[in-house]
Amino acid sequence: MSDQAPFAGLKVLTVATVFAAPFAAYQLAMHGAEVVAVEDPGSGDRTRTDGADNARHLTMHKMGPAFLAHAANKQSLTLNLKEASGQALFKELARDADVIIENLRAGSMGKYGLGYEDLRELNPRLIYCSLTGFGQTGPKRRDPAIDVVVQALSGIMSVTGTPESGPLKAGPSLVDYLTGFATALAIVTALYHRVSTGKGQNVDVSMLETALVGMSQIVSNVQNAGFETKLMGNRTTTNTPVNNTIMCRDAHIVVAAAAENLRHRFLKAIGRDDLIVDPRFATREAMHLNADAMYEEIERTTKTRDASDWEEALNKAGVPCARVYQIKEIIEHPQIKARGLYHTFAQVPGITGSVTVPMAPYKLSNAPAQIYSPPPRLGQHTDQILRKLGYGDADIEKLRGAGII
Repeated sequence: MSDQAPFAGLKVLTVATVFAAPFAAYQLAMHGAEVVAVEDPGSGDRTRTDGADNARHLTMHKMGPAFLAHAANKQSLTLNLKEASGQALFKELARDADVIIENLRAGSMGKYGLGYEDLRELNPRLIYCSLTGFGQTGPKRRDPAIDVVVQALSGIMSVTGTPESGPLKAGPSLVDYLTGFATALAIVTALYHRVSTGKGQNVDVSMLETALVGMSQIVSNVQNAGFETKLMGNRTTTNTPVNNTIMCRDAHIVVAAAAENLRHRFLKAIGRDDLIVDPRFATREAMHLNADAMYEEIERTTKTRDASDWEEALNKAGVPCARVYQIKEIIEHPQIKARGLYHTFAQVPGITGSVTVPMAPYKLSNAPAQIYSPPPRLGQHTDQILRKLGYGDADIEKLRGAGII
């Protein structure tokens, strides 16, 4: 790790599991923060053992695929926070921490004597971030939440799917990851505020609110224009042609040509100039009324060639378009290779074979994100961290024997 990394010297403690909070901490770790993940001595992060049958070679070593995706550059400390000795040890670490990130149910850390009000007395400069489904206030603050529940509650699923399929969730845990980015931004904002004031603060992040902000365009249509949402499949919620998934000879493409100039460019590129002047589609209102007929006409042409051919031709014509890729295809795409989005460790202790992890999805010219250490085994750094606090080998063994670490 370079001493010039933006967060070099920043000390972060996490009591976090699954995706959003570990992902937020990962953003800081890639820029040099010293991130210590506090995990339960028995099981650790739940994602260590989550995975399909094809991941057994990883989960059996408590290094599941989802865990690997957000754990590089971190240290793992096992600590039982339900015991007084574990709570006391956590407070020792908190005295010198810059940031704490936790995503337990609202109020849980306070029950352990480890809430913001408890720890700010020990460390007034502490940035204490709590990430929950619904935030620390309001009638749902204690309700459990995971990504798919928030997708349903936020209304995301009310516009995802078709009348035939019914409401559908997005395939990946998009709310988790969007909330992770929101959390990282909130923490960086609080740190910047601390530069000028010297004061720490409490950061309260809500998955539900993040989801609503993440679909502000649709929400604004509802709030400010009285729009009634409905299931529209891959068309836009306002059914604007041509914005849809279109069938080709062998596969699907997605075309985003809602603007009139793009729509005309698209129709010319596929050799269907006639549709521009067809009375059924000559105006926006007519297109809305005859959208199904328009797509039938388009697909009569697109089905004559393969999706890859249309993708190339339409992109050359300046029309936003892509074939629907499989994930194993896109991660090997020349564009992704050229950008260096992924880092591969040839070896990771406890795992046979290489491990690939994501980098930051942006480039900084002077202080780029770096990956310098592989995802840690459960409790890998426990002894090392405790020795820094002044604990001797006998003390450490006593804590281990008592189930504290």
